[in-house]
Amino acid sequence: MAQLTMSRNPSGASAPPQPEVVAAGLDDAGAGVGVVDGAEYHVPDLLPGERARVAIEHKSPHGQRAWARIVRRTSPPSPDRVEPACPAAGRCGGCAWQHLAYPAQLVAKRARVVAALATLGDAAPAVAAPVPSPRPLGYRNKGKYVVADGRHGLVLGAYAPRSHKVVDSIGCRVVTSRIDDVAIRVRRAAAAAGLRAYDERHRDGELRYVIVRSDDRGGALVVLVVTSATRAEVLAAAAAAVAAYPPVRGVVAMRNDRTDGAIVTDDVTVLHGVGALIEDVAGCPVEVGAGEFLQINRDQAAALHGRAVDLALDGLAEGAVAVDLYAGLGAIALGLARRGARVTAIELDPGAVAALRRAAAAGGLADRVTAIAGDAAGVPAGADVVVVDPPRKGLAAPALAALIAAAPPRIVYVSCGPDALARDLAALHAAGYRIADGDVAEPYDLMPGTAQIEVVLRLTRPTTS
Repeated sequence: MAQLTMSRNPSGASAPPQPEVVAAGLDDAGAGVGVVDGAEYHVPDLLPGERARVAIEHKSPHGQRAWARIVRRTSPPSPDRVEPACPAAGRCGGCAWQHLAYPAQLVAKRARVVAALATLGDAAPAVAAPVPSPRPLGYRNKGKYVVADGRHGLVLGAYAPRSHKVVDSIGCRVVTSRIDDVAIRVRRAAAAAGLRAYDERHRDGELRYVIVRSDDRGGALVVLVVTSATRAEVLAAAAAAVAAYPPVRGVVAMRNDRTDGAIVTDDVTVLHGVGALIEDVAGCPVEVGAGEFLQINRDQAAALHGRAVDLALDGLAEGAVAVDLYAGLGAIALGLARRGARVTAIELDPGAVAALRRAAAAGGLADRVTAIAGDAAGVPAGADVVVVDPPRKGLAAPALAALIAAAPPRIVYVSCGPDALARDLAALHAAGYRIADGDVAEPYDLMPGTAQIEVVLRLTRPTTS
C-alpha cells in the first residue's frame, strides 16, 4: 500500500509529505502514473512496476491529480528499463518512452487502445497485438528544429517539456542518419553566413526553424524558416553552402512572422534546386514540399495504408465506388484506385489536392481518381465504402453527421487518436454500424518511443430487407 511520510527540517517544522508511488502505467509524456489515496500522480522516469518516494511539484486545481519528481527510488529498476538511444532523451520533449524496451512499449500501446475502446462496453472490438515498426530507430523521414543561440553558437533543437528552453537535438537517433548529417551542415552554414537565431521573447532575429525532409532515393530537402526581415545576402550565402552538400536536392526559404507558434506558412521561395521531393505511393510519384503532411515512418505507413485498402475492397467487385475523407496527398486514395476502385478523394488543403491530381495523372490513375478540395462534411452518398483518416481529434461533428447520413454499407476508420476513435465509434454504433464479423481493431506503431499508436478497423451497416 502507498504511504505518506513526514520528516522534520532543522527548524523543527514538518517537511512536505513524500508519498510512495507505484507506477501502473505511463502517460503520453512518458511519466509513470500511480494512485495514492485516491490522487493520481505523474512521475517522470518512473516505469510501470517501479516505486519511489516523490516530492509534489504541482497539483491540479481541477481534480485529484499531481505532478511530482523522484526523491528516492524504493524498488529495483524494471526489467523493461533500457538506456535511451538519443543523447537528449528526457530533455528534448520528444520520444518520451525511449527508456522503455520496445516490446514493452507495444504492450503499453495496445493497453491504451483497449482502455479507450472499453468505453464502448459490449460493442468494444477485440484489439490485436500492434504491428511493430520495422525500425524502432532511424525511421523519421522529417526533422524539425527550433533555432536558438547557445553557449557555443547556434543550436538546432527542440523545446524542453513545459518550457521554451531549446535543447540541442543534433545526434538524434530517431531521424534518418541523412537528416542528422544535413542538419549539422545547416547549422554550420547558417553560423558561417551570419544568420542570427530568432529570439522569441524580443521578437528579434532571422532564422526561426529548420525542417529537413529525406526521401527513399538518397536525397534531402532543406527548409529555412526565416522572418521577413532576414537579410537577403546572408540567407543566400547560407542556402548556397547548404546546397553544396551532395544529398541536398533543394533549399527553400519559408517566411514566417507569426506569433502563434505555427511553423509552416504558404510564403515559400525556392533558393536552390527543387522545391519538393518525390515519394512513390501506390506506383505514383507524389510531390512532397516544404509544408505538405506525409507520415514520418515511410515503411510502416505503407503497411497501414495497404491494410486499409485491403479492408475497404475485400469482396467488392472491380470498379467499386470509394470515398477517401481527409485524403491528404492521397496515400489511401491512390492505393484504392490502383486496386481498381473509382475514388473520390476529399481534402481541405488545395495544395495537397493539386499534388494528388498530378500524382494520379503521372501514375495512370487520372480516370479513377476525382480529387476535391473541400471539407470532409461533403461526403457524397452512393459509395460502396468510405475510408476516413482524420487527425488525432477525430471526425469533426459535421463530417460525422454527413457520414452517417450518407449511409455507406462499409466504413474503414484509420485513427491516430484512440480516445477520439472510441467517441466516433459510439456514434456510428448508435447509427447501426457494427464491427464486421471476424474483424478486430488493428494497431500499427508508426512512432516508436512515443505514446502514439494508429488503429485501423472496418465497420459494416447491415442492410434491411
